[in-house]
Amino acid sequence: MISRREVLIGAGAVGSAAMLSRVAKAQAKWPARPITITIANAPGGDDDTLSRFLAETLTSELGQAVVIENRGGGSTTIGVTAASSAKPDGYNFLCLPTSGLVQTVLRDKLPYTLDSFTPIVGIGGYPLALLASKKAGINTIDDLMAAGHSPEGVTFASAGVGTIAHLTGTAFIKEAKGKGINVSYKNNPDGIQGIAGGFTQMMFVSAREGAILKDDENVKVLAVTSAARTSNLPDVPTTTEIGYPQIDGRVWYGYLAPAGVPEEVVARFAAAVVKGVQDPKFQDRFGPLSFHTDLKTGEEFTAFLRSEQDRFRKIITENDIKLNN
Repeated sequence: MISRREVLIGAGAVGSAAMLSRVAKAQAKWPARPITITIANAPGGDDDTLSRFLAETLTSELGQAVVIENRGGGSTTIGVTAASSAKPDGYNFLCLPTSGLVQTVLRDKLPYTLDSFTPIVGIGGYPLALLASKKAGINTIDDLMAAGHSPEGVTFASAGVGTIAHLTGTAFIKEAKGKGINVSYKNNPDGIQGIAGGFTQMMFVSAREGAILKDDENVKVLAVTSAARTSNLPDVPTTTEIGYPQIDGRVWYGYLAPAGVPEEVVARFAAAVVKGVQDPKFQDRFGPLSFHTDLKTGEEFTAFLRSEQDRFRKIITENDIKLNN
């Protein structure tokens, strides 16, 4: 005869199995609604452009709309803060640009750290291009050196302290043994407008942005930071060619989610991004713009982010970069 205790145990087991089944089915249904990718910069930048293009493939692969949400400002910290506090439910992701990682080293009072996120996939990036303002009288590297060695020094634009434009500009001026003043703008497009308007004299931007401006009558592209000349700027010398091989920075991009996101979501999202980047349409669109594919997932991507933090920490320390300079 079956005891009451055995009946209760059996019922509990059935109930637990049913609950696990419902959880499994719920996980299998991911995504069940639109997904948001936060861009911590203004529309029109490289992270925005790449993510919007990839969103088409992600939508097709995952079966739900992928929405791009721009939350720029604070040298990426506004958008990254918002992403770090989002629910780790698989519906909130962040496109992290290089400068976003720099902030985790530069600032000690952020409401987040790299540990606030689960790194998912890095996709690669662009070399940089050195822009000069023709309107400000800079037409050659010699003009730029003269400005950098003048009593006033050279003015260089960036989207804020700790951005790649700021770090690379600072390192370049130090290598040239000149003087410079960083002029911070709200974002890269505004900084480029400052160059075109003659309000600042130089700025490091991505090679994609540089190529767009190569025929602008107010701007001159003086160099690129890649090892070899880029296909979209074939007549522009490398920084090695002009005597500054140490200036070899690049901008890269990766996707993260709030810490605690389910592993199944990480795997599916990473696979969809990888497929999107490897798609010939993506390569045909961004390859000619000097995009270099460098896919990293899981522990490899996490290790890369840690090593980049160490590299930027050294640059910041050596150049005495602080938020008030």
